[in-house]
Amino acid sequence: MTNSELLNKAVLKKGLLSTITFSPEEADRFLDYVIDESVFKNNARIVKMTKAQKNVRAIGLAGGVLKPKSTLTDNDIINTLANDLITLSAKKVRGAILVSDDDLEDAPEGDAFVDHLLGIIARQISNELDGAYYLSEPGAPDEASMLDIYDVWRGWRYRILNDTNAVAGGATILDAQSSSGFTLHSGYIAEQNSSAPYQWEIKFAKALKKMPGKYKKLGLENFRFFVNDQIEADYVDALSGRGTALGDKIILEGGQVAFGKVPIVSAPLMPVDLPMAKSGGGATTVDENSAAGQKVLKVAATTGFASGDKILIYKKEVGYKREIHEVDSVESGVSLTLKENLAYTHLAADAEAVTEVTLDTTDCLLTHKDNLIIGLHRDIKMETQRDAKLEGTIFFYSLRADVAVENLNACVFIKNLKVK
Repeated sequence: MTNSELLNKAVLKKGLLSTITFSPEEADRFLDYVIDESVFKNNARIVKMTKAQKNVRAIGLAGGVLKPKSTLTDNDIINTLANDLITLSAKKVRGAILVSDDDLEDAPEGDAFVDHLLGIIARQISNELDGAYYLSEPGAPDEASMLDIYDVWRGWRYRILNDTNAVAGGATILDAQSSSGFTLHSGYIAEQNSSAPYQWEIKFAKALKKMPGKYKKLGLENFRFFVNDQIEADYVDALSGRGTALGDKIILEGGQVAFGKVPIVSAPLMPVDLPMAKSGGGATTVDENSAAGQKVLKVAATTGFASGDKILIYKKEVGYKREIHEVDSVESGVSLTLKENLAYTHLAADAEAVTEVTLDTTDCLLTHKDNLIIGLHRDIKMETQRDAKLEGTIFFYSLRADVAVENLNACVFIKNLKVK
């Protein structure tokens, strides 16, 4: 049976088990569905892969190779050319989605039904992948240690905050709640000085100033500010509060919101409850092995911790074990008892930091739209299974993907932003 014959109402209602194998053309079509649902359509470089690994040439964000004739060395050439090559290594993820009988009944017939059905599946896949592209953290020694897709890749946020490039350097990191980063630093995207002449500080402006000029030559219209939709709304509110023509135009006419020539991309996948170390809060490390599946976290010290505190367990080298918990009780000098079980085993040898945090921050990323890279493998598999109890058909799917950043130095990242 062809995929069109397998993906029709009559076959699905019979509850027959079927395996759907996509041809290269069908895989491309399905990946187009996934891409169309992604926040990153037109805002990232998306590469379709035919093999598990694919080398992608850089677009020139790394800088030039020209040097005075007498000082140009083989090493200069090798370093620059190596920096212009990005290797994507697709990693497999699996998932499932339930399509209810009601959805099947209300859907169109024939090829339009296949389009409708694949669109439903692609929407969920895209939403999950978008979040993992951004937030995934590495360090798991094997697949069995990974609890979800946020443990699979070196996500963009992790790379930007922790990595450097031997040739180009690292990203520029700004702290929205630090006086070293901004004049007004309560953490909001737009803040007004309480003293005359009551000037505004828009944090997009500082980020744009910090972007090295050699990248701006690629055209500001090709850059993007990525923020949560609530940050975008705060920016629009600030514009309207200032009574500017631009603010009125955005509110009345809608359309693309931008700062200057740079479009602002509303990305709900960027969470607004990221942890930030609490000023004067508790800080310690794990000092004895603390097993997954139970609530006691052994720590070196308990000073500054109390019941009800939110804590972050984290060390970048084992980033996949990142956990946030609420403290239930404290055994002085020995341990913190949590309200929920630990998801991972935390080892004394890793000495992971345990920090009291607030959960109210988010990010802003300024970069070129082609600097973020997504690799999607054409090897896609899907199986169906009827579930009478749930009154629907479960679609099990597997696909492979990877992410990369061409040049970290072409990223300006604002952390610890707050929603009003």
